[in-house]
Amino acid sequence: MLPSSQVRWCTIKLKIKPFEEYVGEDHAYHYIAIRADEDRVGYKPLKTTSLRNIEPKYPFKEDGKTKEDVYQILEESGLGMPDYYNWRTRSGCYFCFFQRKSEWVGLLEQHPDLFELAKSYEKFNPETGERFTWCQGESLEELANPERIEQIKERTEKGKASKKKDKPNQRLIEILTDVHDDEDDEEPCLVCHK
Repeated sequence: MLPSSQVRWCTIKLKIKPFEEYVGEDHAYHYIAIRADEDRVGYKPLKTTSLRNIEPKYPFKEDGKTKEDVYQILEESGLGMPDYYNWRTRSGCYFCFFQRKSEWVGLLEQHPDLFELAKSYEKFNPETGERFTWCQGESLEELANPERIEQIKERTEKGKASKKKDKPNQRLIEILTDVHDDEDDEEPCLVCHK
């Protein structure tokens, strides 16, 4: 079964459990880049023993760093924004079910091999008619149709133009985030959001 907003097994099975197994019983600090302006917890250990050997650290939160501060750190360090923010609103897995449709189009255009790999996980059960897809109501095969891509791009461009008018002088990532937040899609995964 593919992970979904109703069954979010991917974070625990693919991230937290392997990380904890790798660390084992050694003492480790786990640095988590949650900002001070985010309202979420982050890492929750799976281990139930009273001795927790993995100690979460939140340097941005502890230092009061906000989204603007992180942008400034990236610019002043010479790193700049990662290229994927040209078409995505957050980091995370390339096949994340919380991606917006325009982000799937971006994946198709920027990394067709990863798009095809994500597409290969989708299944259709001809006996029951059940579809196991990353996007509700639409397979990646359907989304990759040129007419559908054009519809998605048009909607995104209209949203960007409207947001630029409403809030001038925003970074592309901020405009995209606003545009995607206006979509009808579900809320993003709390692990990767922002």
